[in-house]
Amino acid sequence: MRRLQSGITILGALVLALVIGGWVYVGIRLVPLYLNYMKIAGTLDKVEDELGANPSNTEFAIRKAIERHFDIESVDNLTSRDIIIKREGKGYQVTAEYEDIAPLAGDVSVLVEFSRTVEIPAN
Repeated sequence: MRRLQSGITILGALVLALVIGGWVYVGIRLVPLYLNYMKIAGTLDKVEDELGANPSNTEFAIRKAIERHFDIESVDNLTSRDIIIKREGKGYQVTAEYEDIAPLAGDVSVLVEFSRTVEIPAN
């Protein structure tokens, strides 16, 4: 009686390892970008919580609070001047929009766009 073969060949295993390894490498290169984004998003959330109860907020106070939290969190790829603060109705709309690049190999890079917006009340 003849036995049927089952399994994967060495060539198939190498191709599979190459594909999985490529995705893991891209993921490893992108993790620091997302960790920085999480710091920035956390900063905006903290500023929203901190200044949310104070109806006499000003753009200057919001920028100072963001700058203080950026110093605490060691955010270095964005400054408080890069944050867009617009007066909207009875409050401020605070937006952080930026792009970050993760180099992969040679001239190949990955561009990631980030955006986070919070609303801070004011009179």
